[in-house]
Amino acid sequence: MAIDIRHLRQVEALVKHRNFARAARALGISQPALSQNIRALEKQLDLKLFDRNVREVKPTVFGKRIQELGKSILTDTRHLERELALLKGLEIGGFTVGTGPLPAEIFLGNAFARLYTEHPKLKIRVLLERPRPLLKMLLGGDIDIMIADIRTIEDQGVLDIVELPEFSARYACCPTHPLTGKKGVKLKDIFDFPIAIPWLPEAVIKALAELAGLPVKSTSKLSNGIIECQYFKVLIETIKASDAIGLGLEPIFQDAVNNGDLVYLPIFTPQITSQFGIVSMKGYSLPPAVEAFQQYVIKAARESNLLFGGS
Repeated sequence: MAIDIRHLRQVEALVKHRNFARAARALGISQPALSQNIRALEKQLDLKLFDRNVREVKPTVFGKRIQELGKSILTDTRHLERELALLKGLEIGGFTVGTGPLPAEIFLGNAFARLYTEHPKLKIRVLLERPRPLLKMLLGGDIDIMIADIRTIEDQGVLDIVELPEFSARYACCPTHPLTGKKGVKLKDIFDFPIAIPWLPEAVIKALAELAGLPVKSTSKLSNGIIECQYFKVLIETIKASDAIGLGLEPIFQDAVNNGDLVYLPIFTPQITSQFGIVSMKGYSLPPAVEAFQQYVIKAARESNLLFGGS
């Protein structure tokens, strides 16, 4: 008997949810239909795929093996379905973008505006997450492309990565901060205060501590706290109303600096920069809509880099 895609999807859902009702809802079918399909599959294979009890449904060794071997088939199927849908043309359809908060704040709005100016009927979904969860979604076919910090991404030969221009780190605080009246401010001085950041790889914080000459092996060992927030309005308001030092990229702080709400500290660390990249799956040609979006992202990132004097 041939096991088809429908069977693989149903086994996958049941392994994930361990419950017929929840799995059926996820699949968009009725619980009796799912139960009947699984029983029919077990009968045709002459194998018991799931152990059923009152509390949950557990896969047997056979059910688990079907789920494991079917995972790559389902991933390829999702990619194929998405690519065929997108190949209908730039004027219809849509795609899903995964991004980190910093690229979203700095240049993705510009890229989306240009894309919609040319192709106003596209439907685009944007997911905001950290790089590793985004990579998992990309590998699983849940997003079409991701734009994020690529320092934490390990490419095992299955990714196409386009590196984007680098932006240098800046340090901002409120105008009445104690460090604004200090002569010869040094990098190590910022660690006497809480550090307010959007999400950054911990390696960046460690590198800063090393540049400052601080024996810090983990950010949890810093003498003062770290305020981490991907919502930039909250981050800016926190810095404005406290002695926290904002650590980020110039485009994030510039409006608040222009308004006089924040000032930059005279600290420069050219070694500390962003490392953004566009990541897609190798071996899958980019559909026209995604390819157009990628070019707009590259252009928008370069223009923003020039505007803010990035690296």
